[in-house]
Amino acid sequence: MPCGATSLGELMQRQHPDADTTRRRFCALATGVVAALVGADMPKSVRADPISADHGRIVPPVQIPDIKVRCAGGGTASLRSLLLGKVTALHLMFTGCSTVCPIQGAIFQHLQTLLLPQTQTDLQLLSLGIDPDGDSPAALRAWLKNFGASSAWIAAAPSAENLDQVFALFGQGRNAVETHSTQVNIIDREARLVWRSPPLPSADAIAAVLRKV
Repeated sequence: MPCGATSLGELMQRQHPDADTTRRRFCALATGVVAALVGADMPKSVRADPISADHGRIVPPVQIPDIKVRCAGGGTASLRSLLLGKVTALHLMFTGCSTVCPIQGAIFQHLQTLLLPQTQTDLQLLSLGIDPDGDSPAALRAWLKNFGASSAWIAAAPSAENLDQVFALFGQGRNAVETHSTQVNIIDREARLVWRSPPLPSADAIAAVLRKV
């Protein structure tokens, strides 16, 4: 599916017919979360009541380990080092995907336009590839270019031996590439997983949470 040729709304309806319902529900939930955050004493993590076991605040926060990843620039790094000092929105994807991943990319594309005017410079987006064979640095660079990614949107991919760990952290235990999670994970400046969205959230709701972490 060509990216950018179809609107986000059309993509959502075509590939995920009930996405509008999910997004409306999430926007309502996020509004409540943000209301709870405003004025709270926030120790670098989201303060809000847990929404449910599979999305919402992660209690206690989960430290991200030193998983080795290949970066879009061609080098290698630990995932933790990419996250430290940043507030990060992370999603799982793979560059050969033509179904739900373009929707995820369009959500991040919209999200970066919401975040660009912000004076807060420690916000970043991370597309984490889950196809070790297909998600080469060149493929990751093409993914970012296709969505007009700014320097605050990066991409990387783990090696095959680290995939199970990635799925356990960010994929709700799903370990099949084709049915991977479409949630957005929020990681704080201490490289801790602190919040997780429902599937295919709206960019506006994710931006609201990012600003309060």
